[in-house]
Amino acid sequence: MSYTSVHATAESSTLDLLDDASLSYFIPLGTEFSVQDALKDTTKKGLEPFGEVERRESLFFDETVDLFLVLKCPVVEEDVLRNSLRNLVVSIEAQIVNGGAPDRESQPASEVVYTGTVDNSEDPLALVTLSGEGNDEEDGGKQQHTIAVWKHPVHLSRPRMRLQSPSAVFAVSASLKPSELSLPDAPGDGYLLSGNASGLNLLEAFANDPAMNGVKPHLSALRVSRVTPITQQAKDLLRPIKSSPKLSLRIYPVAHSRLRFTHLNTAPSTSTVLAMLEVDFTPFFECEIILDDISISVVDGIVEDLTSQAGMPLPVSCVAHDHVTFLYRISPAEADMVSRNPIRDLDITVSATALLQPGACQPRLTMSWSATVDFTVPVNPGYGSTMQPIQRMHRPSQLSIGGDNATSFASPSIVQPDALPSLEAATSGADPPAPDIGITMTFTGPEPAGRKIFPGDEFVWTLFVVNRALVPSAAPRKLAVLVIPRRRRNESRVTRPPSMSRLPETLPSSKGATAAAARDRSAADAVLDENVVHAMQHSSAVDGAEVVCLSADVRVGPLAPGACHVAELRFLALRVGVVGVEAVRVVDLANNEHVDIRELPTVVVEKKQS
Repeated sequence: MSYTSVHATAESSTLDLLDDASLSYFIPLGTEFSVQDALKDTTKKGLEPFGEVERRESLFFDETVDLFLVLKCPVVEEDVLRNSLRNLVVSIEAQIVNGGAPDRESQPASEVVYTGTVDNSEDPLALVTLSGEGNDEEDGGKQQHTIAVWKHPVHLSRPRMRLQSPSAVFAVSASLKPSELSLPDAPGDGYLLSGNASGLNLLEAFANDPAMNGVKPHLSALRVSRVTPITQQAKDLLRPIKSSPKLSLRIYPVAHSRLRFTHLNTAPSTSTVLAMLEVDFTPFFECEIILDDISISVVDGIVEDLTSQAGMPLPVSCVAHDHVTFLYRISPAEADMVSRNPIRDLDITVSATALLQPGACQPRLTMSWSATVDFTVPVNPGYGSTMQPIQRMHRPSQLSIGGDNATSFASPSIVQPDALPSLEAATSGADPPAPDIGITMTFTGPEPAGRKIFPGDEFVWTLFVVNRALVPSAAPRKLAVLVIPRRRRNESRVTRPPSMSRLPETLPSSKGATAAAARDRSAADAVLDENVVHAMQHSSAVDGAEVVCLSADVRVGPLAPGACHVAELRFLALRVGVVGVEAVRVVDLANNEHVDIRELPTVVVEKKQS
């Protein structure tokens, strides 16, 4: 057979392949999807290839999905088929499209997150010939076709646009390049063909150059090929193949992560940085997420994992709405390099597995990004972190020139006209900070949805005490818990009545004597006057107690470092409404230091139905 007949046969077979070929694609549900097993089931049942394969209904951001491409073409010779597959160009594009537009006239926002092509140098995963039902009478009602399957991984990264009900849209296009068949007598040694006229000598201008020492260089113009861009004519040579419509699936974020840095407040100051990696899981999934690996690397630096040392090694099981924080200590490898280059690049990679269907569908999630860390030594480490501004807990209404200890000559009623009279003395100074005694206490009251409380009933507060001393050799703590009842403050000013030992100025005086002379100045005011005592008792405000504590004195301890204790405080309800106590005082029996706890549970006492 001559070369012309072989070339014509190949071209006709290629045209038949183009006319009857079709490309489809899908994302199976199973993570370890087997193409051979799926084809065997299809052959036994006589159905469309991969027609009964379970497919994904939704995807996750930061997931790498396996996109399976299926090319169905008529049966041709194996050499022609493999040559066509090598010339096949398959382009894949994945974009994120929002579900809605800001207004009616504009289109929904979209962003391309992946573009790629299938490597045609690799053989397909499967290349089989199947027979199915057809209308071809010459084949006896049986029509044969060839199936070629490729697997291409697609990573769904997060777009930069704002997401609003996003969907992942996959578009696959396939085309066939023209076959590059050369002539049989085409030279393969790189020399020009004999008998052809030589082209123009491009180096003829250098023939008379004295630097060439009589050598006349020669370069034919036929040996120089122009580099031209692909023209529309070259693009027209690509022959498209029919492909399935776009594949659209809903996509959701699984977790959001961020990294914070802070310098250690130590003396002397160092360039060591404490990094806090926070992983916040979203409510858009109902499965279990396994955090497999977290990798943090810095150039010329040392990263120390503090979370695993504290008893929280990976992997970690998480569900929706979880918030996990990991701590890392980052320090430069050499202290001398900090002064030259204090800012370094930091690479973070978080890997996780979503257990949609354990054992069947377990997508892999990978979040990777880079950040910069600054190893600059803080100038004033005593003032704490530079990221948080200095804040005052107590902000007075006016600042005197002499400082906080200076005395203001203005009246408290003028400085704070809305203040209560009994609280005027408290506005002159700031409240002292509560001392930290190294104890954590948790109060738990009765649940509102539980048993109702009526006047005369008893209820219990559960007290959970933890000694959080960091030194294991510290002495055990002994504590006393006292309940301070709520008292009503006397907010009215008591007018001091006149003493009986003083004569009033309005008394009638003798003739020729003045009112001042009628006063006995030799007698002082009484130390204890019945008139004064009666007036003070009559004008005082008396209020009944809301609750009565039945646990007069609760002792806790000895409590070793890291140990815990549970105690109960019993109360008796006396009044209907929202009741409580003033505070719970915790006294350290070793040094008599005490702390008043005012953030306590609230108890609602209901009225009995008659």
